[in-house]
Amino acid sequence: MNRSLMIVICDFLILSIISLAKIDSPEPDVKPALEAAQAKSFADSQMLDMLKISLEKEKERREELGSDVRKLAAAAKESARQSERHKKVIEARESELRRLVKTKDSLEREREEILKKSRELEARVEQGDSRNRDLQMEILAASAKLEKSSEERAKLEREIGNLKTVDSVSRIKLENAQAELKKNKEKLEGLQAEREKLLAEKNVIELEKQALSTQLEVATTKTAIYEENLKRTQAMVDIEKTEKSQILEHAETLAAGVGDLSRDVKASRPKTPSEIFSQIKGKFVSVVFDFEKLGILSSTKSSSEVRALPVLFGSRVLLVFSASSTPLKPTFNSYFEPEKLSVRVLANGMDFYPDKVFCLKEDPRLLAVELSADFVKKSGISPLSISKNPYSFPNCVVIDPSNFRYGQAPFRADFNSLGYARLDVGLITSIFSEFSPSESDSVMTQSGDWFGIMADSTLAIVVKDASVDRALPVGSEYVPSECKAFVIYNSARLRSIPTRLR
Repeated sequence: MNRSLMIVICDFLILSIISLAKIDSPEPDVKPALEAAQAKSFADSQMLDMLKISLEKEKERREELGSDVRKLAAAAKESARQSERHKKVIEARESELRRLVKTKDSLEREREEILKKSRELEARVEQGDSRNRDLQMEILAASAKLEKSSEERAKLEREIGNLKTVDSVSRIKLENAQAELKKNKEKLEGLQAEREKLLAEKNVIELEKQALSTQLEVATTKTAIYEENLKRTQAMVDIEKTEKSQILEHAETLAAGVGDLSRDVKASRPKTPSEIFSQIKGKFVSVVFDFEKLGILSSTKSSSEVRALPVLFGSRVLLVFSASSTPLKPTFNSYFEPEKLSVRVLANGMDFYPDKVFCLKEDPRLLAVELSADFVKKSGISPLSISKNPYSFPNCVVIDPSNFRYGQAPFRADFNSLGYARLDVGLITSIFSEFSPSESDSVMTQSGDWFGIMADSTLAIVVKDASVDRALPVGSEYVPSECKAFVIYNSARLRSIPTRLR
């Protein structure tokens, strides 16, 4: 508020207080009161006039201030616009400055490269000048040698003229010697050819001799083995006949009123190889590995097939087989994993695509796939039981799933490694004259239960509970790096197995 207006208001208030104050007097005087009222009325009118004038001045002052404020706001906006324009100009100039700095740096680098190339060109020019001087010296030396050679040539031409007469006689002698040499050479070539022919015939005779000797030794050994097998087989047949007759007599004696014991005797009777084979021949299931590997020029697609028997382990049905014929075989060399890998199971005209392949804890050479309960039911698969006591009979039956050949052989537990068994192949009995156990064959007990897989011609891997060690996703979930790690892991496990069990 204006100071002068404040003073006027304060004076007005003071006069109002004075006029309202009551002063005691013995007898009021009318005239002074009238004068006071007139003075008060005059003061009020003066005060009102002064207030109007003050208000008008304040109003004019406020209008001037509003006008100044609008002008200042307009000026501020204009300043802001100018500041924005200046900012954009500054940014453009800074960008231009940065571009000029980069251009300068680029020009500096180009200048350095040009100077470097210039120095290299100067060095090359100096080398060229030095080379030109050397060539000039060589040309002068060659010119001197050429002149000397021309003189020697003229001298030789004169000597040749003198020797031509002697040369005609020497030429005749040379021709005669060459003809004789040609005849001797032809004769020598004929003798060498005949010698090589004789050496080849000698080598062929030696090879035939060695082959006949080897065949003779093999035939002698086979004859001895067959004679021994025949003797042992005959003895075993006699023993089996005796035991069978005793069991039958004992069963007939106890048949009346002892039905349970009769069934136990029947169950404890060892089955013949033919009986076991006829029961499980139709139970083999095919496991096909489809894989793709990268070649030098393009990728190649391949497949491998193995046959396996479905075996019941608790509530799971597994196909256990050897990895030897699959792309997942453990190796001691470098392993090149396939880019794609899928597995399909074929049984009774139906397909099943497992999503994992397992390696077993029993041995790194064994793989397994699990069949779903729905597929087992639809395909009519009848899984085999695992043998609870595989050593209850002295013999086992070995079946080749590829060629459907089979034989019976004595076997014993490996007491140093209870997970393996040894077969006495020298005593094998088979209806096939050339059958012998080999890797990946299935092994059955004489009770008809599944026993394990052959690791080689004499060693069997005993599978009791098919404990899963590691799984490899296949099909759409297949990853090449996981496959390589899977095979490397099993290869390391195989190295840790004793040499006698490999």
